[in-house]
Amino acid sequence: MSNKDNAQQRFSGYVELAALDRPFLSKAEERRLLEDGIARFELDPEEARGILLSVAHRRDIRVERDIDRRMLSILERFGGKRRKLGKKKFAEAAAIYNGLAGGSLSDEAARVRVKRVMEENAFRAKRAGLLWSRRWYNKIGRKGDPEATEVRTPLRPA
Repeated sequence: MSNKDNAQQRFSGYVELAALDRPFLSKAEERRLLEDGIARFELDPEEARGILLSVAHRRDIRVERDIDRRMLSILERFGGKRRKLGKKKFAEAAAIYNGLAGGSLSDEAARVRVKRVMEENAFRAKRAGLLWSRRWYNKIGRKGDPEATEVRTPLRPA
């Protein structure tokens, strides 16, 4: 077995160990694992990403970057030509995001991530309520909210 094959196997084991109890892999965690693959295991970036994705697929771990890519097409469908989402469609999008993440996110964390995808892709919120404001949208993910990035780990039977 060559050094390269050995490094790939060790990195694969490292990724499996790092994501052992996680049903969801955030962008920051993915970046950290890829950095370790490049620095510690001396892999090419493409090799490290391929190994990470194959382990994620094998272990049924959801990757945030892939979920964001899927959500973009859903938001385009919900937003239409004007790229605007109402409160109900936004709530549906957040529920879909949480479903794609395997139900491992809190409701607030799913809303924050959908809002981030919307802002990165120039989507806007529709006005709603008696005063026709975007207050419902602006309240999502305010600073100081500890639940905004919370990830729940579901209990798995032994």
